[in-house]
Amino acid sequence: MKKNKYQIAAGVILVISGTLVFLTDYIKEKRDVVFSEMNLVLSSFNNEDSIIENTENIDDNNNNISNIDNSNNDTEEDVKETTTYTYEDYLGVIDIPKIGLYKGFYNKNSSLNNVKFNLYVLPESNNPDIDGGNLIIAGHSGNYNNSYFGNLYKLEINDTIIIHYNNLKYVYKIDNIYNEEKTGTVRIFRNSNKTTLTLITCTKDDDYHQTIYISYLVNIE
Repeated sequence: MKKNKYQIAAGVILVISGTLVFLTDYIKEKRDVVFSEMNLVLSSFNNEDSIIENTENIDDNNNNISNIDNSNNDTEEDVKETTTYTYEDYLGVIDIPKIGLYKGFYNKNSSLNNVKFNLYVLPESNNPDIDGGNLIIAGHSGNYNNSYFGNLYKLEINDTIIIHYNNLKYVYKIDNIYNEEKTGTVRIFRNSNKTTLTLITCTKDDDYHQTIYISYLVNIE
């Protein structure tokens, strides 16, 4: 009889634990969406242009290969959750309907532009409205609360990625997906004549590589 009681108690505990985990993930997802939307709205009311654009083309002589210093962009999955939020204008929001991602990112010169706590816009990046430029965003994968790129592995060629920027929607299509060994730098293979969005994250179930997603602008709405 006691054994049955222990088994019932253990089952109840497991059910409660599973429910709490589900609710935590659900609340986090909704919180991120609301926070992103609030910051995007606040940004639209800010008339002061505090964004410093890097208009330097990262391709040498219009080659299709760029080497990006990734030494300060540690995308290994050893990060801790942060619950402290500072309201600062987002540069934009990345929106990937296929995987339910809707997350703001900051100006590359912002103190909040940090891969450990947010999405990280690399210094070599151009803003979306730079013709032929390349917006490069890195993020953690894995199962942490700040692993915003945890589901990028589900994306495929021709999937759509939207960047909300300056009250416009920049629509991109994925053209190439490839892996690079973690060496401190990342090679960007792209057509430098096309306006590009590059996403970088750790390769799923692989501690030694990163996955790069190359997307080209197809429409502005």
